[in-house]
Amino acid sequence: MIKDSNTLSPRDLAQQYFAMWNTGDTAAAPQILSATWNDHSHPEVADPAGVQAAVAAIRAARPEMRFEIEAILAEDHRVCVVGGIGGVNLPGQAGARLVWLFHVADGRLTDLWTYRAA
Repeated sequence: MIKDSNTLSPRDLAQQYFAMWNTGDTAAAPQILSATWNDHSHPEVADPAGVQAAVAAIRAARPEMRFEIEAILAEDHRVCVVGGIGGVNLPGQAGARLVWLFHVADGRLTDLWTYRAA
């Protein structure tokens, strides 16, 4: 059970976001994501329900996929997560290195930008 999103730090919100993807449990989406959620890399995923549907679809297609977090920097309304995408059989060995930038407002994640690390 997730705590009230207003008690979660920006860092906690980002960790909860990736936990949804890694476990498939998206019940927290309405509590951690803004109703106007905007994934700038995937504009078709436009609200918490869209994220829930995307998680279900991706996990059905690639159940072994896991997001690995290497570092999180968070301050006020910004969160930067460095990590990658790996597999359940390759923990700690992320295949693609990525940087995710989140914007936070009113205790919820509002925006996400994803960049492939060089």
